Amino acid sequence: MNNWYGQYPSHWKLERLQNYLIEINESNNPIKSDNILSLTNKLGVVPYNEKGNQGNVAKENLEGYKLAYSNTIVCNCMNVLIGSVGISKYFGCVSPVYYVYKAKENADLDFINYVFQTVPFQKELRRYANGILEIRLRVSSSNILKREIPIPSKEEQIIIVKAIKEKEEKINALIANEEKQIEKLKAYKQALISEVVTKGLDPNVPMKDSGIDWIDEIPQNWSVIRFKYVAKLENGKEVTSTNGNIPVYGSGGIFKYTDSYLYDGPSLLTGRKGTIDNPMLVNGKFWTVDTMFYTSKIMNIDYKFLYYAYLGCTNFHFYKTGSVLPSMTQTNINNVFLTYPNSKVQKEISTYLDSKIKQIENLIVKKNEIVQKLKLYYQSMIYEYVTGKRKVY
Repeated sequence: MNNWYGQYPSHWKLERLQNYLIEINESNNPIKSDNILSLTNKLGVVPYNEKGNQGNVAKENLEGYKLAYSNTIVCNCMNVLIGSVGISKYFGCVSPVYYVYKAKENADLDFINYVFQTVPFQKELRRYANGILEIRLRVSSSNILKREIPIPSKEEQIIIVKAIKEKEEKINALIANEEKQIEKLKAYKQALISEVVTKGLDPNVPMKDSGIDWIDEIPQNWSVIRFKYVAKLENGKEVTSTNGNIPVYGSGGIFKYTDSYLYDGPSLLTGRKGTIDNPMLVNGKFWTVDTMFYTSKIMNIDYKFLYYAYLGCTNFHFYKTGSVLPSMTQTNINNVFLTYPNSKVQKEISTYLDSKIKQIENLIVKKNEIVQKLKLYYQSMIYEYVTGKRKVY
């Protein structure tokens, strides 16, 4: 069937959402609540001060907000298209771009919320969205409420919700376990790099104090050197052309291509603000944006060892303190102390770490694949339950 829900049990009804939800469009003027609520994909509806550093900044004038009550569905008129919907446990006020709904007597709020979480239903809503830009598409409350859903009696809705929640708890536990292992692997990767670039590969070599607190002891025949003496640091530049095949790097990697280049590598790239602890080593022609630094010349040091030494010797935590965005200036990086063994040892360390890091990253990739499969299974499970394809009795 050419609809989002496909076949459904014969004893279910096919009805519009408006038969099960009522929109609450109550202004916060005069102010009845100063408890600003925010909607996040991961946490659902939470007080604004608990959501962390994400999303838009709350407005100071609360009279422009609308009220949300406990046991209501809150959804964003734009992000509803990607499942930004949640049940509020609070009384408070929300942005005017949010819709607030309460359930009618014949509806279980959790069941309706799960309908909103299904990708096919989100795609159905997209058909009725308006906007010039993809990221600014929005769907009206009227168009949401007019959508048809297959739905059983309230008693069966409650049974289905219970079945979903039981499996949801198990799936979330599996996902959390895999994500915990991924974080442990990432921590081990960083610890391994720091250990090897500061202590070397020979556990029996005599050691000496490096004179740098966070580097601690280094092998006796090593030295420490500032970044500026082994590499020339340059500012990235804004790119205007999006034609060509030259990769353009940001802090998250390649995000577009251009027709000219800043440098023909190898080069070390590192962020100036925000993501400062994710340097990249690139080869060949590239461009990097003005929120990044790159090295236009690498001198007297193995370029891969420079990458590992910068990762393992830089005290990134020092630049992350406080509430402001973490940032490193050109002067900061130029004055970073790096360990500096002889060229033979640099090569040995680079080769060793290349092999070990590849093994760790392969494990991380496999763990991420498991997480994605679990999330896809979860999505499929919800869809099957709320369309009656998976039986509960």
